[in-house]
Amino acid sequence: MAYGEDPQAYNPYTLYINNLNKRTRQEANTSMYYDWTFLPGLTARVDYALNYYNQFAFSAPMPNQAYNFQTASFGSRTYVGANAGISNNTNTGYKTLFNGRLNYAKKFAKNHDVSAWFVYSEEYWYDRSQSSSRNDRLYPTLTEIDAALTDIQSTGGNSSSEGLRSYIGRINYNAYNKYLLEANLRADGSSKFLEGSRYGYFPSVAVGWRFTEEKFINSFSDKFLNSGKLRLSYGSLGNNSSIGRYEQQSTVSTLNYVTGTSVQRGFVNSKIINRFLSWETTTVFNAGLDLAFLKNRLNVAIDYYDRLTTGMIRPSQMSILLTGAYNAPRTNIGDLGNKGIEGDFSWRDRIGKLQYGISLNASYNRSNLKTWNEFIGRGSTIGLNRNPNQIFIGMPIGFVYTYENRGIAQTWQDVYNSTPQGISPGDVIRLDLNGDGRIDGNDRKAYANAQTNRPTTNFALNGNASWRGFDIAILLQGAAGRKDFWINAYNNMNFGTQRYASTWQHWNNPWSVENREGLWPRLGGPGSNRDEGTFWLDDMSYLRFKNIQLGYSIPTKLLRRIGVNNLRIVGSAENIATITKYRGLDPEIDADDNNLYPINKSYSIAVNLGF
Repeated sequence: MAYGEDPQAYNPYTLYINNLNKRTRQEANTSMYYDWTFLPGLTARVDYALNYYNQFAFSAPMPNQAYNFQTASFGSRTYVGANAGISNNTNTGYKTLFNGRLNYAKKFAKNHDVSAWFVYSEEYWYDRSQSSSRNDRLYPTLTEIDAALTDIQSTGGNSSSEGLRSYIGRINYNAYNKYLLEANLRADGSSKFLEGSRYGYFPSVAVGWRFTEEKFINSFSDKFLNSGKLRLSYGSLGNNSSIGRYEQQSTVSTLNYVTGTSVQRGFVNSKIINRFLSWETTTVFNAGLDLAFLKNRLNVAIDYYDRLTTGMIRPSQMSILLTGAYNAPRTNIGDLGNKGIEGDFSWRDRIGKLQYGISLNASYNRSNLKTWNEFIGRGSTIGLNRNPNQIFIGMPIGFVYTYENRGIAQTWQDVYNSTPQGISPGDVIRLDLNGDGRIDGNDRKAYANAQTNRPTTNFALNGNASWRGFDIAILLQGAAGRKDFWINAYNNMNFGTQRYASTWQHWNNPWSVENREGLWPRLGGPGSNRDEGTFWLDDMSYLRFKNIQLGYSIPTKLLRRIGVNNLRIVGSAENIATITKYRGLDPEIDADDNNLYPINKSYSIAVNLGF
């Protein structure tokens, strides 16, 4: 403990030294198969795979207490008490996968290829956990449960299982190597759902046309277009990951009740079951175009997709008359649309002994909440994470919903000219958008073209070249279309007087009479200074120089003289530079993340030697 330090200040070092959880784990993976041919073109195959694990973890924290070196005595903060206990946890389980497949392939009339297969699949998961703990260890270095007294002890244990059964069929047809057809149908049944809602049925169909194989097109396109293919597909898939293994099973909890003058312990139903809950379904229409120009030096692939997720599995609302007595069930609650386009463009060529290539891939996506079968009020959110997403019909998930700010009030006249909101010079001014003479949640504004949870646009540029044993490769990567609020623990102007390490920015950035150009509001201002508003809203777009690699391969004719097959020297650098308007450390993470560590730059040199 340093001189004058708060006696309750936390020392993280003791956590890493004295309060560790130690774990051992064993895994076994095995698989087997058998295939055979019944008739020409007809084959069968059976697969079985098993994954088994066994894990043991124990915690036996070492008793320790803060020590004051000035007074040569222990401080008041106790990290691990003298009666620290021992806990053991054992987890075992396995997963099995069984597949049975029939394949048929046949060629008809020279130019017609037909193939089909059928798959029956079963997956099964089983997990069991047991735990035990005791307080009052007999000696600090002992780690077994029996090395603690039995006065205070606890045990626990449970098991769970899950099954998934699938029937999948596919037919492929290829005519003249230019007309392509594929049709699929799958039925998935999950033990998570109840009888009558257990199975989901998901068909799909895809067609392709290699139009450059047509004579009426090839006759004039052959000089510049080497190949061209048009792709169209429409199909659906199911999702059941949003529901727990036994969430659809009735459960009871203990409840005390009174009979006469005595208290009895009984059981009560703890949740309502939605017997109609079933698979969440995502249906996708995709149109794609593949082109190759100039003797395959220029390649282009463009895809447009329209994805609709129906029956999203979400927690439901419940009457306030039932709240507290029951837990609301999950339900298939709404439909979410996503539309976007993806492109991949590449150029590869050779000039003498110089080989080079460059490729650009980019994507753009917009989401749109189409339906929601429960009430959505102003400012409604979904998500259980630290940053819930704003939702409203016709808007993207996680759209920006914020106060409009007019900067920092410089004088009392600025305060008087604003709608009354309890501020002083040095505070952030919020605008009264609805003109009702007061500032509240109804003055927030929605931005449909910006999302807080993810960018609308992603892109990457790759380049490479090689010449006489030298080679270079670079990667640029970036994103756009995302905004977020830069509000975290490190720009807090109302920090406590204890156990808070102020930074250089806290001395120089806050507004004051002597620092009217300060980038932050004044110290000790009202809580509204940290409300989500355009003052704190940052454009999270960025361009990052992600990687560069330089290498040289020594000619083999020189190496053979010393008995070496190959020798290559490589140097690389990661995360070299980032161009962004974001005021924080990393525009890829949440803007209000309290992570203190910036993205790491790394430099490395490698030597590859082969004999």
